[in-house]
Amino acid sequence: MYVMQYEITLPSDYDMRVIRRRVSVRGPALDAFPGLGLKAYLIRERGVDGSPVNQYAPFYLWASTGGMGRFLWGGGGFGGIVESFGRPAVRHWTGIACLAGPDRGDVPRYATRHTWPMPTDADPTGLVAEAVADLEGRARRPGTHTTALAVDPRSWELVCFALRTEAPDTADGAVYQVLHLSMPHLGKITRTA
Repeated sequence: MYVMQYEITLPSDYDMRVIRRRVSVRGPALDAFPGLGLKAYLIRERGVDGSPVNQYAPFYLWASTGGMGRFLWGGGGFGGIVESFGRPAVRHWTGIACLAGPDRGDVPRYATRHTWPMPTDADPTGLVAEAVADLEGRARRPGTHTTALAVDPRSWELVCFALRTEAPDTADGAVYQVLHLSMPHLGKITRTA
């Protein structure tokens, strides 16, 4: 599994209905995209759920690097982002685990993303094992659709992503609204906690 996200921060007075319309029209195009485990079309609105910004920030879980490459530079969809907003930096992580939650059959309305650095003097083996155990606990929480854990070995940063059917505790990291969810190959990358 490969994990990626890009964030397009918009002006504070930006009409977020523009993004909502964009997603309602273009979102279903990836509902059967080869190699895509999951794409969550996410936004943050200034003043909503503690967000200081307006932002469009899709989050991806890829089942294959071929699918990811096709999307980014093979004409599979990223060109529309570049055309509309310029080319944003794409953050990416190596996937560790993707777990189904008790609400997998329901439609998630919220997402959270929490990142934290791995201490430089700590062995990654123990830190990742602890993070996986924590992820398993998060996956069993009521209101959880999907959780995922990944690491960036360049900066030694961990990221925990969760899709939720209920409003999350803002202490879980950045809170997003889910506008659409494409999950053509989510079953290929998921295990049960």
